[in-house]
Amino acid sequence: MALTDLERLRLKVADRPRSLLNDPVGVGDGESVQLRVRIAPVVEDSDVVLVGGVVQERDEDYTISLATGTLTFATAPESGDAIVAGYSWVAFSDDELQDVLDRFPAIDSAALEVITWLLADADRFLKYTFGQESVDRSSAREALQYLQERLGELGGAPVGLVKADTVAREDLMAPFITSAEVSP
Repeated sequence: MALTDLERLRLKVADRPRSLLNDPVGVGDGESVQLRVRIAPVVEDSDVVLVGGVVQERDEDYTISLATGTLTFATAPESGDAIVAGYSWVAFSDDELQDVLDRFPAIDSAALEVITWLLADADRFLKYTFGQESVDRSSAREALQYLQERLGELGGAPVGLVKADTVAREDLMAPFITSAEVSP
């Protein structure tokens, strides 16, 4: 099965779904019917919501706005009931990426635009790197800047980005790169 342009763009910019389990959304007060999960956009069909330890049925007990992560309950959770959610999220919604593809049909050009967004939007950049076990955000920013420059210079030619974080990996990659291609 061939990937869609949207899937190819998401792969190109490494915006893979990440999961958050046991997100403490809030505590019921018997009146409020809307609460928001911590990180959005939420990946479709990835959400599980518990109220007072009881799994809720999507579209019956609650609905969710994938774009904003807003949960709307059919009935306000009882006072004192813990509301916990598990879900997957991405940095960019499908609608946002489709909008970029509509304006920049070439995948590499669209990727360049998305990377520019990541570098310009600190909140989105933090979301993009959130959940990674060990991430040096300054190194991640440098890698994105380097990829942005390379995509711009090559005007659509394929670009690969490999982090050689050990001497052994640098030696392994040496035959494939020139010193002019090495980022700081």
